[in-house]
Amino acid sequence: MRRYSFKKRLLFLVFSVLALFIILMMRLFYLQVIQGGKWKEEGNRQYKSELVEKAKRGKIYSSDGEILAFDVETYEVVLDPTIIKEENIDEIIGIIKKNIPNADLKSLKQNILQKKKDKKRYLKIDDKISYIQKRSILDDLGKKKYLKLGVFFESFSIRNYTKNDVFKEVVGFQNSENEGLYGVEKYYNNLLKGKDGVVEIFKSPHGIFNLTSVSSGKEAKTSSENGGNVILTIDSVVQYTLDAELKKAYEQFSAESTSGVVLETETGKVLAMASYPKGQDNSQVKNRPITDLFEPGSIFKPLIVGMALQEKAISENEIITSNGWIKIADRTIKDHDSSTTGALTLDKVIANSSNVAMVKIAQKVDKKVFYSYLEKMRLNKKTGVDTYSEATPRMFTIDKFTEVRRANVSFGQGINMTQLQMIGALNSLVNNGKYMRPYVVDSIVNEAGETMKKNSPFQESVIFSPEVSLKVRLLMEEVVTKGTGKGAIIEGYRIGGKTGTAQKAGVNGYEQGKYFSSFFGFFPVDKPKYTILVTINEPKGQYYGAQVALPSVKAIIEKMIKYKGINPEGATITQVEQAKKNIQTEQRDLNKINQEFMSGIMPNLKGLSLRELLSVYSISLYPNYEFVGSGRVSEQSTLQGSKLSKNTKIRLILK
Repeated sequence: MRRYSFKKRLLFLVFSVLALFIILMMRLFYLQVIQGGKWKEEGNRQYKSELVEKAKRGKIYSSDGEILAFDVETYEVVLDPTIIKEENIDEIIGIIKKNIPNADLKSLKQNILQKKKDKKRYLKIDDKISYIQKRSILDDLGKKKYLKLGVFFESFSIRNYTKNDVFKEVVGFQNSENEGLYGVEKYYNNLLKGKDGVVEIFKSPHGIFNLTSVSSGKEAKTSSENGGNVILTIDSVVQYTLDAELKKAYEQFSAESTSGVVLETETGKVLAMASYPKGQDNSQVKNRPITDLFEPGSIFKPLIVGMALQEKAISENEIITSNGWIKIADRTIKDHDSSTTGALTLDKVIANSSNVAMVKIAQKVDKKVFYSYLEKMRLNKKTGVDTYSEATPRMFTIDKFTEVRRANVSFGQGINMTQLQMIGALNSLVNNGKYMRPYVVDSIVNEAGETMKKNSPFQESVIFSPEVSLKVRLLMEEVVTKGTGKGAIIEGYRIGGKTGTAQKAGVNGYEQGKYFSSFFGFFPVDKPKYTILVTINEPKGQYYGAQVALPSVKAIIEKMIKYKGINPEGATITQVEQAKKNIQTEQRDLNKINQEFMSGIMPNLKGLSLRELLSVYSISLYPNYEFVGSGRVSEQSTLQGSKLSKNTKIRLILK
């Protein structure tokens, strides 16, 4: 009986243990399998956080491939004081000091200890370092693995502008938040800045943040997308040429300012746009061709003649009689000299720039029709150019278009516009009457080379017939061959143009001794390829457009003829022929040059284009650099074969 009772109790115990085991296993199955994902995620939360992965801003290039703006990745050291052991603090600080010699670390130890006490996990050293400095710190820390505990890095990008002195007004600039504030940087900001991603950052139970390697703990939730690369219509050679001429005129005539624009006639592409003086800082930057209003003076006259011919208010054989003055209401308008008196043909009216004859021509056009042409030429609105800061013009309304004002407008006074508006209207006149919207960005491509946006020539309207356009082009050719623009003659080439000198209006009317002096030029006359406008604001001493602005335009045309390889008939020399004319460099092994840089040896960089240079030059390794000029490397301050360090000053001259 006792034996039976014992067996019964033993059996009960076994079944109880078995039942408990089954219940435990079922619970484990429930927790690990059924709810495994939930608890795994809960556990991971203790060892991971999210970090915004910043997208790199897209590069900006000139049309001929010169890089103008790009991002360079830099780093900052970040410490987690809660993880760093007190006995390791001095050694860690020593490594940081060794690799960032200029860092202010006087109170760093006290800060670490205080944050450690307060259980604060974030302490940043506000010194921007290069990749090579980051790598060196990691190598030094890695000699004693325990030193890595609590030391990690944050990366971000710094915007670099290679030719800021010449291109800043067009390219623009950005703020510290990767947002464009001016120029193309602002206008195309959304395409340039890309899209930030989100990365999960894992740290071990020991607190090591894995920020440097995907394989060691970085997992993208949403990948960042770098911004698109912008290719401008601006040609760097033409831009430098225009900028140099504007600077020269600014200094020579002690002008208030100078500005200029070069357009590709048939397309409206802006090949160059610049002004002087330059802003000393971002707050002073002004792209004057699109921000500043001016009175054009006599460069406006061909538009009036074109309008009158188009409306058949005059014929190409028109004879205008002038005695040198005309009275409109209470105002007397006079010509500048006796060359414009008597019976004048249209070629003499334009070549010798008669104000009186222009007033008489304007009177032949119905006032409402006249005003409609001003609107067609977009003188009452923005051109729509694709860069930030274009001013909105303030043109008078039709009810304010009095007879006196119409007379004034006929020779370019009493009406204000930007330079880009003016050259846009004149360009339509020489471009068979087609008004092409000016634009400064050709295309935007992503890192894979795929087109994100492509700007094509856009015809706003047709204002003049091809026949009228040809007639006026021939009249402007005579300005150069026989009239006020003789200084623009280039032997063997057919150049058209118009001088302009406009008195400046002040608060109390027109001011004595203050003028806008301009010259508009185009070539070749039979089929224009390029149109150019230069304006000098308040030149001192000489002030006629022929004396002040014309020489700059002529110099630009001469440079473009040589640079573009344009023969006297207007045809462009074939690419093969042009290649023979240009300075060419032998094929260079860019990989070899890069390897020399990486090994700390100065390579021979002469002959490389800026684009080639940046493909091999390590900015993070050698941050103390300066690139001067445009074209190809002609001089290097550090001799080939010299040993390089991160402190080596490298200066390269490009021509």
